Amino acid sequence: MSKDVQLAWPCPHRTLEEVVPLASDRRSLPTRQPIAGAGSVRVTANDDVLIPQGGLFVSAQLFGTVSGPFDLVAGDDSVTVTTPAGSETVSFKVSGTSRLTTDQAIKKFQQANFQVAVVENVNGHLVFSDWSKIGPDSFVRIDGPAAWALGFGSVTCGPGTRQRAARGRQLYPGWGLQVRQDTIVNRYPVFDSPVASNPFFKVSYTVPRERCLRCGAVTVENDWRFGEDGQLVRIENENLLYQACLKLLLTDRGSNPYHVWYGTTLRSRIGAKAIGSLSAIIAEDVRTALSKFQSVQEQQGKYQAVTFKERLYAVKSVTASPHKQDPTTWLVDVTVQNASGDPISLSIVYTAPGVVALMGSNGLMLGTEAVGLGGDQISKPGVLKIDNVPVR
Repeated sequence: MSKDVQLAWPCPHRTLEEVVPLASDRRSLPTRQPIAGAGSVRVTANDDVLIPQGGLFVSAQLFGTVSGPFDLVAGDDSVTVTTPAGSETVSFKVSGTSRLTTDQAIKKFQQANFQVAVVENVNGHLVFSDWSKIGPDSFVRIDGPAAWALGFGSVTCGPGTRQRAARGRQLYPGWGLQVRQDTIVNRYPVFDSPVASNPFFKVSYTVPRERCLRCGAVTVENDWRFGEDGQLVRIENENLLYQACLKLLLTDRGSNPYHVWYGTTLRSRIGAKAIGSLSAIIAEDVRTALSKFQSVQEQQGKYQAVTFKERLYAVKSVTASPHKQDPTTWLVDVTVQNASGDPISLSIVYTAPGVVALMGSNGLMLGTEAVGLGGDQISKPGVLKIDNVPVR
């Protein structure tokens, strides 16, 4: 049994984590492509911080400058912590001079049912965090005779360099989409105010179909994709035969220097001087290419197992007709049969600038919208299925 990497995925028209340098105004993030929908935009900083559209704020955190253990003296063993949630005083109730580790000090706060802030041990230092607010409205202040011993400044303990209060702040300003008339990329994120720091930004967003770089506006992305197990998504059996026939018929003969026989000359027929029936010429070119592919499969079967479902057994029919409104566009319908007796239909559109393929009987497709066909000329793409299982 042979397998091949599955191609022809419906393109999501989405750009993921494009690295966008901050412009000289320190506000603009000019993306390579226009943004289709505001709700699809994600802006991240330094690969780990998601910046909401309203901006990113942090609550106040007050770090002690001295790590434990702490020496506390009876009578001077209380602290008062104030946040927007209120003010609480905690007494350690020591006798004489007592030495407490950082964890022991935190346990004292817990035993006192301390609730106005979150107290943590960070590398041996006491850290108080406000939980009630974020941004500039958030603050933490510590006072009392024991504040100095715990690593914080205190008015009652005298002057010093130890911090006694902290306030929340805005890390990144909010942003929105701005329309610029002097460029083809007319919508991109712009911060409400200049960014103070120097992070690197990544932007994810959806793109208008006609401007999508992933699929080139043909709605189909021919690229490798990986499953949940991290392995390449592959196809086999009749789906493999379907894709192999499409690749053969959509390739210009001679474009592969190692297999000059591979492909067809159908694109060169479009626009050339008509000698005889062009429909018959196209049909004969298709049959010749598929016949060559059939003989290659026979040779392949001598060295590798080729299942009945993936083996081309016969070409049942080939019809070619010009499009009703555009004589430079031809519709080619091909029906082949595998060795298991299952018919497989392929619908291909050949145009002057290129070729695309319509959805076949097994649900695989290689593009539709780029050729501008009318609704009565094409079958609308349905859900992509492999072995009757929807692929998302």
